[in-house]
Amino acid sequence: MQHPSDALAWKNFNMVFPQFAAEPRNVYLCLCTDGFSLYGQSGMQYSLSPVILSPYNLPPEMCMKKEFMFLTLLIPGPEHPKKSFDVYLQSLIKELKDLWDIGVPAYDVSVKQNFTLRAVLLWTISDFPAYGMLSGWSTHGRLACPFCMEETEAFQLRHGRKTCWFDCHRRFLPRNHPFRQNRTLFTKGKIVTEECPVMQTGEQIYSERINSGYLDDLEASVHCGGNFGHKKCKGFGDWHNWYKRSIFWDLPYWSSLTLRHNLDVMHIEKNFFDNIINTVLNVPGRSKDNINSRKDLKDICKRKELELTRDGHAPVPIFRLTKPGKTVLFKWLKEEVKFPDGYASKLVRCVDTDSLKLMGMKSHDCHVFMQRLIPIAFAELLKPSVHGALCGINTFFRDICARSLRRSNVEVLKGNIPEILCALEKVFSPSFFDVIEHLPIHLPDEAIYGGPVQFRWMYPFERFFFHLKKKAKNKAAVEGSIVKQYLLEEISYFSSFYFESHIQTKTRRAINEDDRSYLYHYDSCFGLIPESFQPTGCLGGKSEEYWLTVQEYNHIATYILLNCEELKPYERLLDEDVLATYPNLCGEELEGLKEQHYASWLRDYIQSCSDRIPAWIRDISHGPGRKVICWPIMFTRGYTFHTYDHGKHKSTFNYGVCIKSGSSEDPDFFGVLRQIFQLQYPGLVGLKTIIFRCDWFDTTSGRGSWKNRWGDQADQVCFIPYPKHSATSVKRRREDQWSAVLKINPRRLIIVDSSSTTQDLDEPMQEQLEDPVLPIRLDDDYDETLALPDIDDELLDDSLHVQDDIDEFVSDHDTTPDDESDEDSI
Repeated sequence: MQHPSDALAWKNFNMVFPQFAAEPRNVYLCLCTDGFSLYGQSGMQYSLSPVILSPYNLPPEMCMKKEFMFLTLLIPGPEHPKKSFDVYLQSLIKELKDLWDIGVPAYDVSVKQNFTLRAVLLWTISDFPAYGMLSGWSTHGRLACPFCMEETEAFQLRHGRKTCWFDCHRRFLPRNHPFRQNRTLFTKGKIVTEECPVMQTGEQIYSERINSGYLDDLEASVHCGGNFGHKKCKGFGDWHNWYKRSIFWDLPYWSSLTLRHNLDVMHIEKNFFDNIINTVLNVPGRSKDNINSRKDLKDICKRKELELTRDGHAPVPIFRLTKPGKTVLFKWLKEEVKFPDGYASKLVRCVDTDSLKLMGMKSHDCHVFMQRLIPIAFAELLKPSVHGALCGINTFFRDICARSLRRSNVEVLKGNIPEILCALEKVFSPSFFDVIEHLPIHLPDEAIYGGPVQFRWMYPFERFFFHLKKKAKNKAAVEGSIVKQYLLEEISYFSSFYFESHIQTKTRRAINEDDRSYLYHYDSCFGLIPESFQPTGCLGGKSEEYWLTVQEYNHIATYILLNCEELKPYERLLDEDVLATYPNLCGEELEGLKEQHYASWLRDYIQSCSDRIPAWIRDISHGPGRKVICWPIMFTRGYTFHTYDHGKHKSTFNYGVCIKSGSSEDPDFFGVLRQIFQLQYPGLVGLKTIIFRCDWFDTTSGRGSWKNRWGDQADQVCFIPYPKHSATSVKRRREDQWSAVLKINPRRLIIVDSSSTTQDLDEPMQEQLEDPVLPIRLDDDYDETLALPDIDDELLDDSLHVQDDIDEFVSDHDTTPDDESDEDSI
């Protein structure tokens, strides 16, 4: 699945409405809304709520781009509309109904004919608080989950007085799973025999709940006066959470949609990470482990070693870092963690070494830390059972956020996530599990129905909201200022398509493709030049001359000959000559002879050959010049490469390289870029090429020593060492300094059906999965000791934090957008 059209929701809709699907020019839309504070946290509270529509009838690389996001409504401030949201949506819903029932006349310039254009709203995209406003199902309280609905097993903590989703996930496991029968690791004395709840279809919800006698007093906001006219419906909070009849049910097709509202993976991942890191670091006021948590733990679980002592002290749990461990972690974040250009913002700015906590992390920072750094950061600092559980949720988010998805992989993820959450439940206290930790159990189902997450998450819309925020020039009339500038921008963009081709516009401004254009150009009279001598990209930095040693010269000259596809016939001639003379040679001996004698043999053969030989072959047979140009930087294929000496003192890591092995069974080769050589072949053609000189890691399992190896076309990787310190409370698992390899996807590149297309520079980090997702088992690393020995008991935060469950979600309604500054951009 690479596009929403590959997913079940789109296909099911086309099956239900074949007449609409028969016209390929009909438009499929998504709707997104969120509130943002115009003046940030420090200024006056003034909230605006844009409503955005974006079409999906576009190639994957064009979907969700700013040019195809349309500001449909701008709900004025200063207060957020909350329950009155539907009142403002009336005009939009009327237009959507007209687009479905009647359509609008349109002109197809490709076939020069008129046609009737119709449109459908596939789903909405929003954070979890806005999910409740759009759907009519309250996202507060025990019934907050819109999938489980009244079949939830959530409960209220007696001391913490908050809704808890602890031990609500064993029923999602297979019936024969041993966790179902376990009476000690989860809720004490409880076994689970129930099946997981079945997701209700739109028709079931509409016919059995919305449009039936099930909820006689359920009203629409437009009929009862919005915020102040709603009365709680009978049974609200007990056996349902409907507080209004959503205006979207007025759309004729709404009940036929498989997926009507999307859970936002961006906010779920950020809040999940915040809960993990605040609890592991024991941040006061933010940690899920406090005095009330330990009191509830005694009531719910059989974990005597973590219960409060008589004097009010709490044993240190295995999921919490000690002070030396925190020091190691923050030193590692400040000194060791580096990423390539454009991969992530500076995590150093988030590190507070005085209070030993992370501050000011934006959504993409949490995204990178969750999917890339958690397995590395805690490998040597936490017990295997905790580290394994955290790696499980890390792997889940990384796989579910892949740029393209296979249905089989998503089914495996659907089976993995219950076991991952159960592994977390075995380690963390019940108070850790609020609705944030529960919602990932439903993300695989949404991926099956909606497709890849980059078409359904908030990252592109948050960027667009920030773009709108910058248009508020007139502080006395911010709404009018934004709308006027937006209309001017839309008119300019639309008009630019009718300008003459030679007129330069903002939309026609060519993306910097220097790293994808040919570095060298040759006269056409010399015929077709091999790709080896047509590298793409551009060189940078201060160059200097360098004379190759004899060994380096022989290595390079032979390597280029052996890897030139157009010279394979000559290589086969050499093989025949050698085997005719030495018929008993094995493969390795033949390769060794070729590396020693191929260059000289080819030179003699070309000189003695009477046939017509292309000029470039004659030039290459004489070898390159000994004097080369050495460069410190090269931009190529979406990557930025620096030599080690040039980049070792920078805050980014651009000198890691990777060469894929010829076989899927063999390991890839990883190394560090030492020099970038520009070679030139004397002769008529003037051949030039680029060679990377690298130091390579030995890929033999268990060794990790260095060896020199001349490489092939290189991709970029990043090496991050594991944090180590003798003062940590975890027994050493690695005596030597090992590093983790992070493979980097090229920027501005999307792989679609094995072909490459461009993308924006500020796309959030996503994996390009090549291997199948495997089922996981995390119960092998379980450590029955839940408290750290030889650690002094700590006084926990005894303040009682009581707030609505909805406050657990970080929403941009009251925070600064992720793209607040260039420094923090993705």
